[in-house]
Amino acid sequence: MRPDVAQLAGHESASPADRATARAQVAERGLTAAAAERVVRVALSRLPVSLVSRATTQLRRFFSDGSWTAEDDAALSAAVGPGKEWYEEDLDAELALGFGWRGGAFKIEVRYSPEDSYSETTADTPVGAGQHARTLGDTFEDTVVLDAGRTPNEVRFGLGPGPGANGTFTRDTAARDARVETLFHECADLDQVSITSGTLTATITDHTRWSEILLRLFDAVTAAFVPRATPPDRQLERAQRELGTLTPDNSRDLARIIDATTSPDAAFRRIAIDRLAGADALAGRAPWRRGLEDSSRAVRRSTARALAATADPGTRDLLEQALDDADACVRYYAVCGLVGIGSGPSSTMLEAQRRDPDVRVRLAVEAAADGRLPA
Repeated sequence: MRPDVAQLAGHESASPADRATARAQVAERGLTAAAAERVVRVALSRLPVSLVSRATTQLRRFFSDGSWTAEDDAALSAAVGPGKEWYEEDLDAELALGFGWRGGAFKIEVRYSPEDSYSETTADTPVGAGQHARTLGDTFEDTVVLDAGRTPNEVRFGLGPGPGANGTFTRDTAARDARVETLFHECADLDQVSITSGTLTATITDHTRWSEILLRLFDAVTAAFVPRATPPDRQLERAQRELGTLTPDNSRDLARIIDATTSPDAAFRRIAIDRLAGADALAGRAPWRRGLEDSSRAVRRSTARALAATADPGTRDLLEQALDDADACVRYYAVCGLVGIGSGPSSTMLEAQRRDPDVRVRLAVEAAADGRLPA
């Protein structure tokens, strides 16, 4: 629990200076539009359009460094009208938002707490961690770039600058570099490792084994050569907190999920699409189609993953559409989804993916041809 080192802007006990500071921080960090949109979508969605527009204008003024008085509080409450619910969430690591009805009146509060005043014990926990078993599809989110080698037996890992000493290693000489030695220990199929110009090339004797060992080797390479230091995505974390418990089999939750798929915030669209996994194909069709056409690559990836997880034959046309996406991760999940619902009717399209430029997509197709689910 974050300690109360600052008051809530808007709360009766907050001093004018505290209120102004907290509100100004929202504007200074570029969160005005996001904060106003959050309040409108969660608490004011049932208002008539004309009143929503009026309330949004007032909210944007609240989340700014401009003046805000008790009369403004009363005017906003009058515009919104009566209600009962109260909502709380974080805007970022130092700003917490509260809004809803207290004593019959609508109120907004913003708490500003400097980051060094509390411990972020979960800041580095990935959003959605543990929700599904890790697959090759997850490797698209990592910093290591995976590519095919010069022969079917080779795979290249782009490590970026400064991976360490260059050279070629076999199992007998791997001890020269502790990290390379770890790779040979983790992967019994590994034959040779070469490192040069920020690229690690791994070679195995039997290339048909890639589909079984590539994920394990990828994770070993990442752990040994590119320690993860990705800063947490605060916007994605907020979206997860707001939408992460919603389920598509609850009609009220489903309505909120579908509404969030049209949010101007890509993080909210992404999490909303994630929550649609397993939904009835009729309810999910329109959001999934929009998701596949989204300008955000992350949203398109989430859409393809949700379609694959849903495994509904009624989405075959959407999965076939995803095979043409410019992003390899989307194509990978499209292959997985088609395999999950039965690849027969789509076999010609899948066969064409054997020539996909991404090795993971090709491996998924090969697994499908062998009657296996992609790794």
